[in-house]
Amino acid sequence: MNKMETFSQEELTLLEKSEKLLKHSGKDIYSAFTNHKQSLISLAMLVSRTPSLKSRERYGMNRKDIDTMAETLLVSGTSDSLLLPTRTVMGRCFIHSKINFFYFILNVVSGLKTAPLLINDIRNRCSRIVFSMMAEETYEAIIKNRLTDSRVKRAAAEELSYLWEFRMDRNLSSFSPPLMSLWKERCRLVPVLGTLQGTSEILKLSINLPDIWGDFLSSVPDNTDMEAALEEFVFGLRYEEIRHLREIIRSSGLPAIDRKKAAEILRKENSHGKKRTIFLDGDAREIYSFFHFRLENAGKRDVMNADGPRQTIEELFLIYLLKKKRAGFTGVIKNIFTKF
Repeated sequence: MNKMETFSQEELTLLEKSEKLLKHSGKDIYSAFTNHKQSLISLAMLVSRTPSLKSRERYGMNRKDIDTMAETLLVSGTSDSLLLPTRTVMGRCFIHSKINFFYFILNVVSGLKTAPLLINDIRNRCSRIVFSMMAEETYEAIIKNRLTDSRVKRAAAEELSYLWEFRMDRNLSSFSPPLMSLWKERCRLVPVLGTLQGTSEILKLSINLPDIWGDFLSSVPDNTDMEAALEEFVFGLRYEEIRHLREIIRSSGLPAIDRKKAAEILRKENSHGKKRTIFLDGDAREIYSFFHFRLENAGKRDVMNADGPRQTIEELFLIYLLKKKRAGFTGVIKNIFTKF
């Protein structure tokens, strides 16, 4: 049995500091805190008791381990939950519950306004956990996408199998940090639109990312799909919306366009105004929704054979990293990316 720890040492420190404050916040709040914490501990114990993908156990004539799980992913993908290991399904429930727990703490502690450093640390921890779940789903998207090379799919399936086994322990020290750093920088970015060339946004996004991000962007010259996926990422708009706004700028002779004017043109004041504000404030849950928004649109374009990116920039970046994997690469990645 491969035991899964409920909390890291950093998380335990945050919980200890938070508990001291919550004890004085009312009986109901403190009770909710202790109950949710104990539920997470119990859930982690249940996940730990599920069959390990490392066990190489045999059930009748069938052997089940990480290798066979990777083979299953290549054939069936991740859409059918009945084909996924119990450890995977329960592990996801654990991560979801953990995210809700830390956001509950963040909301309560933020209302106290007495511990700004603690609030910032909890917010960073919330982002880290959400981004870890997004990294998992990026692997899944690569495996499902028919455009992905079979060798890349196999590499992604193997990585995903290990992630399901170890959760935050293994992949956060190898391939997740590049994605998490990218998402972290995007949370900080406030796109100005302007001429919709994206130069300033890309520079702001890239300045704190290491050379391998630049290597990725220059790896395939004149890659229109990559450029379009990156534009969606930095502008926070669909490819079709960006193209429409550019046509308006061209036809009307406008020198530039700001977000307010763009919202008026796209009639987004009511439907998206609030969500954009949350996203610009750096809420990791919003960039999670933003990722799925782009992923869904990419899939629709592929089905309809329409213009525009058919993979997200996260998928393309992770594919690049998987292709570059070689001896010593993991150690380099671990050391050059900013830690949360």
